[in-house]
Amino acid sequence: MILKEAYRYQNFLDRLLSEAQSFLLSESFITNVKQTHHRKKTNPEAEDEVVEVKKKTVTEDLKLVSAPLFTPMQAVNFSVKVLEEKEKLSLAILAAKKTTKIDMDHTVAMNKKRQEFISTLKYMDGIKDKEEKTSGTDYKFNQEGNQVSYCYDVDEVITIDFDRKDIKGLIKKLTKQCDELSITLDGLLVTTEVDYTPTWDINDSLEDIILEN
Repeated sequence: MILKEAYRYQNFLDRLLSEAQSFLLSESFITNVKQTHHRKKTNPEAEDEVVEVKKKTVTEDLKLVSAPLFTPMQAVNFSVKVLEEKEKLSLAILAAKKTTKIDMDHTVAMNKKRQEFISTLKYMDGIKDKEEKTSGTDYKFNQEGNQVSYCYDVDEVITIDFDRKDIKGLIKKLTKQCDELSITLDGLLVTTEVDYTPTWDINDSLEDIILEN
């Protein structure tokens, strides 16, 4: 598979693991409930009854739904398999990246930092010279000799303390660099081969996969 598919499959494994763990974190799924209804004690004409409560599990929106057909231990054992597959795939991706002409992780990280810096430069470029009227407060003594406060007008002139032309030039230069590296990275995603064979179909559900294994 190519690197782009490997990343997609890696996300698929993460979803499987997360979903399996959500079942294992549901107490109603990992326990059995048996109820003994003592009807006869209060109603001699009735019979006592032992009821095995059907398993339920809780979804992310806290709604109770019927539990899947697989057992808690099947979910546990499957989670271990997913972890093993994720480890295998991660090592295969790492090996594939070592064959590329650039260090992809480093390039992605640096591009992110450049883009953050570009946002800062664009903020600077948006600052304009301006004049504002504000007010200040001071104190003076009145005719009775008491200290009192008074307000007065303040004219404030705000000017940029940088070369806008240089800032615009940097924005253009760094944006071009980011774009060129992004194109290179996109190309590597679809041309770099990863030595890994998927274990499960990415379109299958967690329940289908567990029950098939």
